[in-house]
Amino acid sequence: MSELGKFLEERSKIPIPNGDTAWIKLLAKELALGVHRNLWEPWRIARLNMGRARTMSNDSEDYFTTRWKDRDVSHLVGVLVGHEYMIRGEDQRALHLSTKAYDLLEDVEPYDVFISYKRSESSALALLVLARLKEHSLVPFVDMALEAGGNWHADLEKRIKDCDYFIVLLGEKTLSSDMTVKEICWASESNRTIIPVWHNKFGRSEDFDLKAKIYEYAPKWEDKFVVEKEDLVIEIFQQTNAIIVHDESASGYNTAIVELLNRFGITP
Repeated sequence: MSELGKFLEERSKIPIPNGDTAWIKLLAKELALGVHRNLWEPWRIARLNMGRARTMSNDSEDYFTTRWKDRDVSHLVGVLVGHEYMIRGEDQRALHLSTKAYDLLEDVEPYDVFISYKRSESSALALLVLARLKEHSLVPFVDMALEAGGNWHADLEKRIKDCDYFIVLLGEKTLSSDMTVKEICWASESNRTIIPVWHNKFGRSEDFDLKAKIYEYAPKWEDKFVVEKEDLVIEIFQQTNAIIVHDESASGYNTAIVELLNRFGITP
């Protein structure tokens, strides 16, 4: 695989944020990262031609069309210029990245993260994950409400659909919760990036069978929406690499948290 192919594969694992300014910061940061990786020359990224912008190299063009395939390159470059992440060169037509864009390489993308959990089983871990993600400038959300208000379900569904990452904490009895399973399904159907964290002995035995575990709890589901999603839940976890807490101790949980932070490109 080419270096550009490796770069595109790496960045595809990072979701494009929903915020109006967050996505343009991600674009500027990735272009700066591409310069550092020697994928394109700093002075040959884009050029103005008859009032429209176009890319100046095959690699940068492939990056734009692959990573940002649903967006017009000229518009993307125009927004970069508007936010001063890209500036004009001496001939006023060539565009290159500004110092402001390179400064983003030191930043962590402020992703919105939804943390799903079963209160009776994972409250302590949920608070730990919440605190550690906040330490690294992420924007995590944990629903700690003890009572459901009138718009509770609708508010949670909207938060999940608007988030960038969805972390689900899975213990031995988590999948018995209709609400947790519903949140997992909402995240999958909204194409959110799902990160399962298995703890409290879930998945640690040598003969562990995830499908059998889901089948064990499926008959207990009462919500009609959830009952119909049994196959989807199995598919979700079969396709998603889980982080496993192998040792129920402070060091075991810290190891899992470090692995979780690594999923966001953070090395604590």
